[in-house]
Amino acid sequence: MENMLQNIDLIHRYLSVSIADQFRLNVDLEGEYIFTQNIVSKKTIIATTFSDKILSDRQLKLFLSALITEINNGRCTLELIRERIRNFEGIRRRPTRRII
Repeated sequence: MENMLQNIDLIHRYLSVSIADQFRLNVDLEGEYIFTQNIVSKKTIIATTFSDKILSDRQLKLFLSALITEINNGRCTLELIRERIRNFEGIRRRPTRRII
């Protein structure tokens, strides 16, 4: 993905709304991943630092890992992220549970 570090807030929002849409959960993702540089390619990537709250929910862990892999592999452009956020937020608000 181009300009990953310049779009940290957008990526964070995308991951959050994706989880809310898929699981009807409001998950605080603070500290669950970091932005770092791939040792080989020198490209900025997202590295997971999942806590027990993510690791204890197998489906949530797999889903979030898949989203991050999609971003890291460049299959998810900024325009696609923006479009998905608009779609998720355009869907009628459904109740969510909060995981702290």
